[in-house]
Amino acid sequence: MVHAPNLQSTVDRYAKSLAVPHGLTSLHNRNKHRPTQAEMSLAPAIVLTSVSAFEGFVEEFIAVTGAKRNLSFAQIVKLAHTNAPSLGDFGRNLVKQLGSWSEPTWVDNYTLDLYQPPELTSRSNWWRTVNKPWSDVLTDAEGWLQVRHSLAHGLTRGYLSESWPSPMGQRGFHVPASHVLREQQNNRHSLTLHGAINCARILRHGAEILCEQTAKTLGEKPPRWRAVPAFPLVAE
Repeated sequence: MVHAPNLQSTVDRYAKSLAVPHGLTSLHNRNKHRPTQAEMSLAPAIVLTSVSAFEGFVEEFIAVTGAKRNLSFAQIVKLAHTNAPSLGDFGRNLVKQLGSWSEPTWVDNYTLDLYQPPELTSRSNWWRTVNKPWSDVLTDAEGWLQVRHSLAHGLTRGYLSESWPSPMGQRGFHVPASHVLREQQNNRHSLTLHGAINCARILRHGAEILCEQTAKTLGEKPPRWRAVPAFPLVAE
């Protein structure tokens, strides 16, 4: 029998890994009309570190869930071996393991507040907020993986106005990076701090709800997420 750590331990480590992107958000002067290049560089850094933290959490959480189901080491390794998992991939993996959620109605009831990019003709640098359902959150999560891919492979810098490449098309990824970015002139888009916070919020809060449903399906008390940075829309 494989020893199974508790689910809380995976959440605690996720909190530590999110300390870096959370700290980066505090370095940006949100009240400044024109941020410096150093401040603009914070957005891509937040995306890269928050996606990396999410990937580490997904791998460990899947492994712990498998251990709780008394799977062998070989089975756990096969399940936990993921390549750039999206939020949707995470959910599908857990459903594959657990068979079904204890409360499937949460999918219909779940919503998350996010920044909404302004229209091209808008003069505002601040994004209004919008309440998105789970299906839209999953779609946006795919778009943020494309943003991360472009940043990690040097296809874009992540600040100022840039042309972002089309989706890679692998594993069903068809949501372009531009879907979650702010539209600019000449088919260009920009990331900005607001977008980076959206990315971190989607992955962090999406991970929490999937963790909660997993715990309920396993018949356990959901882990505490109070210590995990929440990436609020309003500066702390």
